[in-house]
Amino acid sequence: MARNFRELQEKMNPAARGDNQLRVREELQRMALDELRSAKQLTQADLADILDVPQSSISRIERRADMYLSTLRNYIHAMGGSLQIQAVFADGGAVIIDRLCEYENEIYSVWVRSEGKGVYRLLARPFRHSGDALSTKPLKAPALIKSMKALHLPDPLIYAIRNKLEEDKDAEVQVGSTSGVERVFNTPDLVAAGFDAGQAEDK
Repeated sequence: MARNFRELQEKMNPAARGDNQLRVREELQRMALDELRSAKQLTQADLADILDVPQSSISRIERRADMYLSTLRNYIHAMGGSLQIQAVFADGGAVIIDRLCEYENEIYSVWVRSEGKGVYRLLARPFRHSGDALSTKPLKAPALIKSMKALHLPDPLIYAIRNKLEEDKDAEVQVGSTSGVERVFNTPDLVAAGFDAGQAEDK
């Protein structure tokens, strides 16, 4: 009969138990993101639901060798953890970096572009600052609406944008507001909605 690991651990002598816990902690420190997620007994679907993004976004995060710090921070936060960046020096000193990145204060204007055959793309362009454009991957209408909802756009605005895009199949519509005031978005909000610098295609 299978035995509970906790029961077996309680029968270990204190020294062996301490050594076992140390090795578990060391192994956790070396885990890839997908292994860490599995160790926390979470699925990609679980994290996608928590972050309100498509499951494919979680899969892409776990495959990437590089990413925005806010993307990693949001991923870790969804698992109940917090991200800390530490600088470690040859003399044994270590310093916690308490600001993840200045770019988090940068803001973007967002546009929706029709790419034909019922496919759309969201584009984010730097708003009064230098920087790279961001973009989502090509999206079908349901995924487009989900991404716009992730940006906390009100339903009337979302459907107004959809109507403009349906009237003009080659349109590119800026995301504004019903009062005509331009909306702006910061990088963490865009990343949570599926934007990625690697996807950027600004024609």
